Amino acid sequence: MQHLDIPINHYDSDKLNFKPFAKKVATSILNYNQNETLIFSIEGRWGSGKTSLINLIENEIKGNVEVLHFNPWLLTDISQVIKLFFDELIKILSYGSFKVKLNEDIKKDLKNLANILLPESMTIKVPFINIGYKPKDVLLSSSEDSLEKIKLKINKYLKNLDKKIVIVIDDIDRLTDNETEFIFRLTKGIADFDNLIYILLYDKTIVSKSLQTFKQEDGEKYLEKIVQYSLSVPKPHKLTLHNLLFEKLDLIIRKLEDDGNQIFFDKDKWYYIVNKVFTKYILTIRDINNIINIISFEYPIVTEDVNLSDFFLISLLRVKNNSLYESIQNTPEKFFIDTETMILDEHKNQVIESLKKIIKDNQEYKEILNLLFPIIGTDELGYEQKPINKDHKNKYLADPYYFENYFSFSMSDDKLTHREFKEIEKYFLDSDFDKFKQEILNLDKNRKSSLFLEMFEQTSLDSLNNQNKLNNGFYNAVKISYQLEEGKFDKNMGWTYISPSIRYIWLSYEILRKIDNIDAFLLKFFTFIGEQVVPLIIKVDIYERIIKEISEQSHEKLNIKDETKEQIFKHLKSRLEKLSLDDFLNDDKIETYIFSRYDKFDLTLDKISNELNNYIFKTNDNFFTILNKFKYWQMSSDGNRWLIAKDSLNKLISLEDVEKYISDLKQKDLSDNQKELLEIWDRKTRW
Repeated sequence: MQHLDIPINHYDSDKLNFKPFAKKVATSILNYNQNETLIFSIEGRWGSGKTSLINLIENEIKGNVEVLHFNPWLLTDISQVIKLFFDELIKILSYGSFKVKLNEDIKKDLKNLANILLPESMTIKVPFINIGYKPKDVLLSSSEDSLEKIKLKINKYLKNLDKKIVIVIDDIDRLTDNETEFIFRLTKGIADFDNLIYILLYDKTIVSKSLQTFKQEDGEKYLEKIVQYSLSVPKPHKLTLHNLLFEKLDLIIRKLEDDGNQIFFDKDKWYYIVNKVFTKYILTIRDINNIINIISFEYPIVTEDVNLSDFFLISLLRVKNNSLYESIQNTPEKFFIDTETMILDEHKNQVIESLKKIIKDNQEYKEILNLLFPIIGTDELGYEQKPINKDHKNKYLADPYYFENYFSFSMSDDKLTHREFKEIEKYFLDSDFDKFKQEILNLDKNRKSSLFLEMFEQTSLDSLNNQNKLNNGFYNAVKISYQLEEGKFDKNMGWTYISPSIRYIWLSYEILRKIDNIDAFLLKFFTFIGEQVVPLIIKVDIYERIIKEISEQSHEKLNIKDETKEQIFKHLKSRLEKLSLDDFLNDDKIETYIFSRYDKFDLTLDKISNELNNYIFKTNDNFFTILNKFKYWQMSSDGNRWLIAKDSLNKLISLEDVEKYISDLKQKDLSDNQKELLEIWDRKTRW
């Protein structure tokens, strides 16, 4: 595959259709019959294809002329430029296919001319050391002839050659100011011999500015004095550049898809990129190459965790304005709203005003910025995107969850990659709960179990219609809900935090909406008793949510028959009636708040209350076993801590009796754990 930034040498690789232009220039060179030096330029921006064009021209003229390539950018100072230029000229005269071979006198004159131009001493820089030497000791000694006399002898010899020598000088726009001026002085005043044709390759804007700085005069007018004829690199049609870019992008994407990657891509945004961005910013073959280099190297690493449209835009900005790119990378808070941290409108307005100012200060890149950060509206582009935090369908740059993926080569450890998500989703929708449990509990250890839930809700739930998978997903969501530890006892979690356990129950309810034969499904779920049985309290919670939803006349309410609800009600009531103190103490899945549900099933707590009163005060161990069972973790705005659920306990036993028992306890007989439970008992609730 032809690398875009390596100059081409043959028409087979001529993607920009330089061939007609190259042939015309070559013909003009071959038709130039005057003896006097000809200096003409091929001008174009960096990356426009100047070197490729001269290579094609050379293919047309070689054999009829001798071609000398001279690149002063490879040298470190003017002394080396002088020496190498005349050395290369001697070589071409010595080994070129001229009818008359170079005589020693002319060779000596050329060396003497270089010797006269060289300084008394010069330094060659090599790694770690500088080597100093006197070039006039290395070259032949200067003769008695004057500079003009030596030049006349050289010129007479060159004038009689049967071929012209074409000297190509490339990369002039990469030289320092004084080196740039010297190259033009070399071609016009020092080595302006007959039968030489100089072709100078440069970016006119850069060279003019360099000459103006060094010469303290108008750079373009100075060029007019030196260059006899100027040519510009043909500007390729925008469709040619676009097709080249598409070709390279397609190769990258096709390989990624063949390897099983999913491409996240905003087609609407891409339409505006092609029509509003390409024409303005993709101007040269080098622009394409620079972008493709970034995408081919970095995009495969984060393919499934970024949006290709946004990745292209931020890569383009990196190529065109690296300082603005780094500003986005280092200060994202200036560019988009994080709805999880920016609750106040004041903060949101500050970001909007900040972004407006940034766009105003960077008008040249406003199209890119508006597409990447559309929070201020994009009427000018006609494209509207409203980024949503944790928008796992689109993975935009302006989404705080995915932002850093565009700069870090990978997802951070506190996030879930798309590939990880799809692997867990496969188990979630399968009947083998143990496999899903293993995967999700591993996430739970790293506080990432809720990430799978968020991604499933946003990317898969709406499109999921397979009834077997929906059934499996419901059961797996319910069964995993009471086995998660994430956030349960975290002192740093805010009181507004909703634990993954609760959120998985909510997810199970959303899945219920999509199940077809819901009456049969619910009857089986609520009445099934066996291995891996769902805890009674979880079933009660789900039933209450169903009844509440139906009573609120929601337009999305579940369509359940009255007889189904009645059967479920009777079954749960029977289970609650049979619940004993032993069941309560020996099943860690039964929470104390279950006792607040009895009245909703027209039940009393007399049975379990009697059992508890007969049990609790028999021994200290019994007493503290009950206190420990009624211990719960409270989250509040003032901080999170352990408390005793006195309101639930009070439904079963007199708290005055408990206080009296505590007052009679002897501290010296208590264990540390028992003392801690008493300290928790004394804490006051905040509500």
